[in-house]
Amino acid sequence: MMWAGLRKRVLSGECVYGTMIRQARDPGAPAIFAAAGYDFAFIDMEHGNYSMETVADLIRGAKSVGIAPVIRVPHLETFFISRVLDAGAEGIMVPMTSTKEQAERIVRYSKYTPLGQRGFGGQMGHTDYRLVKTLDFMKETNENTLIVAQIETKEAINNIDSILGIEGIDVGLIGPNDLSISLGIPDQMGSEILTQAIDKVVEATKKRGKASGIHIGNTEAIRQWRAKGMTVLACSTDISFMYSGSKSTLDDMKRP
Repeated sequence: MMWAGLRKRVLSGECVYGTMIRQARDPGAPAIFAAAGYDFAFIDMEHGNYSMETVADLIRGAKSVGIAPVIRVPHLETFFISRVLDAGAEGIMVPMTSTKEQAERIVRYSKYTPLGQRGFGGQMGHTDYRLVKTLDFMKETNENTLIVAQIETKEAINNIDSILGIEGIDVGLIGPNDLSISLGIPDQMGSEILTQAIDKVVEATKKRGKASGIHIGNTEAIRQWRAKGMTVLACSTDISFMYSGSKSTLDDMKRP
């Protein structure tokens, strides 16, 4: 299978940069971000209104140009996780991961034996439609599939060490908007309460030899968290890029 090598880069401590695709449907969309130099693209099934067929097309578009497609599934269910991985996703992100038990389920659904119980279906997107040796392929896939637990609740902060203690969970990635809501400080991105909660995640990932990350629309915040040790850094969405670029151009055209 063609791998962009995202998991190995993340686990080596390298900083990787991405964005989120939530609106575009054409397989060329991830290719645009690849051309711009991004390492990965989150494809959003939680808030984006994508069908499985569209997600599969976006995955193929990403893989064709070497940018890693990581799918944010809408919910912790095997019929979401297994299907996007069989379509060729290089990783998954599960929203609202809040307990050790949920983390265990994520790994169980995402990894082949001996780490998990993912079922094997051959000659599909995940094998690049080739015939493969089953045992070799399962080992290769376990080594290359990135598993991201999205940390977005007060409960997750309280349980962060046990969540990250599950073998197979690679990244604790902050969803700052939902986390601020759960902490009772909605939309207060500069709050010390939020900062302390995120600091706890960063320190827990360092202790466990895992990676921390964030998806936010503020590049200054990304630089600040990178300085504290975050390495999986995603900014903005395709919608925001289209809006901000078109709006600034329109404003320029209207200037006297």
